[in-house]
Amino acid sequence: EEVEELKRQILLRKEKEKEYKQRTAAKRITLSEAAKELSGQVMIKDTPVAKFERGILLWLDEKRAPLAIKTTKDLTAFLSLRVIDGSRTNARLLKKALHIQEQDGFVISLYAYAASISDRYWFKPSHSKLHYKDICFDNDAFSDLALKGELSFFPKQGRQTPELTTVGSFEKGWKRIDGEWWLYKSGKKEALFSELYCSSLATLMGVPTARYEYADGFVRTKNFADALSFEPMASLVGDDDDYKNVFKALLPFGEAIQKEYLRLMAFDAIVANVDRHNENYGFLRDEENGDIVSLAPNFDDNLALLGAMPVLGKNPAKDGLISLFSKFIHECGQAKSLFLDLVFPSLLKEDFEKACSTIPTSLFPDGLDELIDALC
Repeated sequence: EEVEELKRQILLRKEKEKEYKQRTAAKRITLSEAAKELSGQVMIKDTPVAKFERGILLWLDEKRAPLAIKTTKDLTAFLSLRVIDGSRTNARLLKKALHIQEQDGFVISLYAYAASISDRYWFKPSHSKLHYKDICFDNDAFSDLALKGELSFFPKQGRQTPELTTVGSFEKGWKRIDGEWWLYKSGKKEALFSELYCSSLATLMGVPTARYEYADGFVRTKNFADALSFEPMASLVGDDDDYKNVFKALLPFGEAIQKEYLRLMAFDAIVANVDRHNENYGFLRDEENGDIVSLAPNFDDNLALLGAMPVLGKNPAKDGLISLFSKFIHECGQAKSLFLDLVFPSLLKEDFEKACSTIPTSLFPDGLDELIDALC
């Protein structure tokens, strides 16, 4: 119902375009055309942190507002970072089950009030009388549809589901177990192995990481942002994943955060994680005061290790990620100084083998011994 009302607002905006033209031009704020139709507040629980009128930013809580809004002043930049990937097969099934016909990602997120499992932000339309308790997620009715393409029943009431705001290109779904949210993720056995093995290996190497486990043919991990709010690096730097530029953007947050970033990027280089992008790592923030507490733990390693086996370990100088990361460290004096302060544990071959001990042997890839030798 709320989305239909927003559609009505969009039509009203178009009808009165000439009337508002002079007013919006006077604001001199560059926003996407779609954002100019949106009126309401971005909330953290029941506290407003930003207000928009027809897409124009009127007010902002500098301390607690989402980084994407603080950085861009654009509401759609925030909404677009919290929407299901429409290219996923099960995403199309989910939209069909929920009678969602829109193609614009940010509009789809509004069907869930742009709420997410990983933080307490949401968008409250200007006419709405809802509170956070009314829109926060309390069931996983569409989890199997998002994860497996299966829907055994249609819930009688509501369609508020976290699946609409869960990002990523692989099929996944949130399940609520004993009051806690778990993210289940599908994939081929090689991808499942990589997720599980990297989780264990990161722990051995002292890299903060989300703990993955195998369950019912999928990998799963408990929501690590239960007490804090997760914000992706894209909220701060957009799509720019250049080591130097990201490192520079982290300067205001202190050396501890920069060291965590260097540790994570070094781990990526070691395990050949070619899929690290600015939406699958980021920050943990205190929702009460907006402070950045730490870098978020490592997660989403399903494309690491195996795809890089042809070069991994044979000649480090020819390994793409290792050479790129090394070049950055040697060319950036501050990064080199901080990196040399990092301590990584010395691991033996039996440590790399032990990292496999909790993984079902049915997931072991061909050439596992060669992979472990390469990592060593």
